[in-house]
Amino acid sequence: MAFLADWMMWGYLAYATMYLLNAYWYSMVYWYQTLTLPLWGWPLVVIVTFELTVLGQVFGQTPGLSLFGLRLLGEDLRPPDLSSRMSYWARWHIEPVLKLFRRKPVSDRLSSESGRAEMKLVDEVKDEMPALKPRKWWRTHRGIMVVALLVATFWVGWLVTEIDLPTFFRDAPRAGYMWKALFTPSFEHLVTPEPVIARENPSMAPIQTTILGGIIESVFMALLATVIGALIAFPLSFLGARNIMGFSSAGWTLYGFMRAFFNIFRSIESILWAIIFGIWVGFGPFAGSLALMLHTIAALGKLFSEQVEAVDPGPLEAIAATGARRWQVVVYGVIPQIMPSYLAFSLYRWDINVRMSTVISLMGGGGIGRFLFFYKNSVGFISNNWNQVGAVVWTIVAVVWTLDYISGRVRERIT
Repeated sequence: MAFLADWMMWGYLAYATMYLLNAYWYSMVYWYQTLTLPLWGWPLVVIVTFELTVLGQVFGQTPGLSLFGLRLLGEDLRPPDLSSRMSYWARWHIEPVLKLFRRKPVSDRLSSESGRAEMKLVDEVKDEMPALKPRKWWRTHRGIMVVALLVATFWVGWLVTEIDLPTFFRDAPRAGYMWKALFTPSFEHLVTPEPVIARENPSMAPIQTTILGGIIESVFMALLATVIGALIAFPLSFLGARNIMGFSSAGWTLYGFMRAFFNIFRSIESILWAIIFGIWVGFGPFAGSLALMLHTIAALGKLFSEQVEAVDPGPLEAIAATGARRWQVVVYGVIPQIMPSYLAFSLYRWDINVRMSTVISLMGGGGIGRFLFFYKNSVGFISNNWNQVGAVVWTIVAVVWTLDYISGRVRERIT
């Protein structure tokens, strides 16, 4: 696994190099064709990155080795000398071939017993290792590799996202009128129905066609989604915790299934769930609440399960020593430890759902977002449309700020 991690890093650097070369040829040399490797180039890249990984692990401390707590040491548990490293490098290449043909390893012939180097787990030998002065991080193989990865990632990310700072500063005045309108909001429809929305939605109550009615709708959508989602996520979180389920093959299977559920469903944005539920039950607040609820179950389930795994094992062992059953250990040992965090996460999730309800309104999820996107798309139809957008935005800010203050005070009391 350590070797695979380092090999993937070198492969990523090879990909970044090809991407940067293409970007250079396109923007500097004006070569408008994609640089591609010939058929023989791919095996060459695999071989070269493989060998660089081997050399890195033999002659340095790589990120992969550090990640898995490994280090190449001599028999005296000191860093091996160059000849021992060369012997280890040779064994690395020769012994897999000999094993393939079921031949006797040649380790003894490639290194003397006194200089033999082996890969060891640091945790197993750290008490016997001599104290050595640590090297500065920027002079280590691991430090150089991490810096190279960060620089390549940042450089590629800069090009992929097409960041153009000169344009950002040069064209800033073009958005000046919009900023001025946003900071001079018009609250004429805060409690007065918006005539266009009221005309297009005759079944709505008058309060629903006002900005105040929209924000109330969003708050209650978020509240119901959070409460119901948290109640469902609470029991599911125990099924997704290793220290609760990791005692049998069936438990591990259920654990894997539950973690997959959490990861998959929280990876799909609420806006997509709003579309699915909108087709299912009809577009509106109900579809928006279902979308927020499903995302809340997956997100809180992941957070709750991590809290279960992080509990102090001492009280659990003490309760189990009295002969308590496993469910009693959970009820009296786990739940008291995690309840403050559960409540804090649930309150924070309510805050998140209020903000997310604004976005899912784009797909007919109801709430305050209906007004936000209506006014945004009314350029040329409503003279002060950006002032109306400002009113919606500042209403959302006021509600989120209030909820954040209330939830912060509640979290202080329960944690």
